[in-house]
Amino acid sequence: MLKVKLTQNKFNVSAICILLLLYACKQVTISTQYDGDYAHAETGRFWIYEVQEEQYSLSDSSISSTYFFKETIGELLSTTQGSKTYKLTRYKKSRLSDNWRADSIWTMQQWPDKLIRTENNIAYVKLIFPVATTISWNQNEYNALPATLYQYTKVGKPYKIGTINYSNTAQVTDKKNDSTAISLHRQLAIYAYQTGLIFKETTDLAYCQSSSNCIGKGQIAYGYRQQWTLIESGKE
Repeated sequence: MLKVKLTQNKFNVSAICILLLLYACKQVTISTQYDGDYAHAETGRFWIYEVQEEQYSLSDSSISSTYFFKETIGELLSTTQGSKTYKLTRYKKSRLSDNWRADSIWTMQQWPDKLIRTENNIAYVKLIFPVATTISWNQNEYNALPATLYQYTKVGKPYKIGTINYSNTAQVTDKKNDSTAISLHRQLAIYAYQTGLIFKETTDLAYCQSSSNCIGKGQIAYGYRQQWTLIESGKE
């Protein structure tokens, strides 16, 4: 009888150990996500965006335009202290049926703890790793522009563009995003895990204050709105 109880106890202990081991393995699997893959930087990777732009002025009616940008990661330019600097070639066209024409060459630098894009010779910190809603940073840390604080407002949330559902995204916003009866300021970027940037918006609008008929009604007096939406990505 004693032998049976000892055998049962050994079986119970073994079962518990196996369950603990499986749980530990599961935890390790979850924690191995590399947050740098929100940028998805590698040679040959490309993104095509539809850009919608609206400009408003006091003297003229609004001007709307749509065009397309393609960004391609080219050769690896350098590797230093754990960072990788890639050539980023940009192309533009007015219609999808047009041929791409060269627009500009920038660089993308990925560090273990951040992503830096140098745009028109100005370096911006686009992402900080790890990705978490408790983190904020100065996008202009490596340039002479005034400090601009950005933060993660949503992490690990799904985001849908058209029929494509991205199950794991990180949303980056300017901490000064603000909407009042007088103006609207919005800087927003959404990155999908293992895809890269899928959407961004820059909006700066001033609302009409010239008469009581327009105050508080969201009537745009002047300003600017631009939205980039990913329509294709892959590796060439």
